[in-house]
Amino acid sequence: MEFTHAEILEILSIKHKVIETKQVAFRGRLQHFQRLGFPAGANTGKGRVASYSWPELFLIGLALDCLEIGSTPDRSVNEIIKFEDVFLSAVASVAIGNSEEENEDFRCFLIVELSNLMSLKEEKDWSQTVKLLSHKNMMEILSPEGLDAYRSPYALIDLRQFLAAILNGVFGCTDRSKKRILSDLKAWAVEQAE
Repeated sequence: MEFTHAEILEILSIKHKVIETKQVAFRGRLQHFQRLGFPAGANTGKGRVASYSWPELFLIGLALDCLEIGSTPDRSVNEIIKFEDVFLSAVASVAIGNSEEENEDFRCFLIVELSNLMSLKEEKDWSQTVKLLSHKNMMEILSPEGLDAYRSPYALIDLRQFLAAILNGVFGCTDRSKKRILSDLKAWAVEQAE
């Protein structure tokens, strides 16, 4: 399935509940990602219409989520490109329907440490953590004993909720049937998982 730039803007506006009077500012944020060359391959240059598919939609969606939790566009993009294959595989796994009931090590929580104060610290103290965690890992972190493997502050992104919000945006901005959208998503996910 392919999406136009206008559809990407509308899908992500729905996901992030951007009000009509702020659409120009929101479009500016997406254009900033384009100027950074993100996501790779989606920028066609002037005069050519950009075409986006599921991976680009998910990567831009993640970059916006990183902005939501306080990261800068440059920092978000720099970190995402380091682990985009792992991230897309995890989203594909969620789309296929794998779950912690089937596998307690099913990783669907993204833990993100994107400190804006990092440049004020000594380089040896720079933290750049982005990892996928399972429900089991989350329970260890949140247990009374606590797992101190991750330093706060960090943010968690539940990829199940992330995917659901993206799909609601797709359902809300296109006349394609939900069945066709879900079928196309599953086909992408299966191909990604191979």
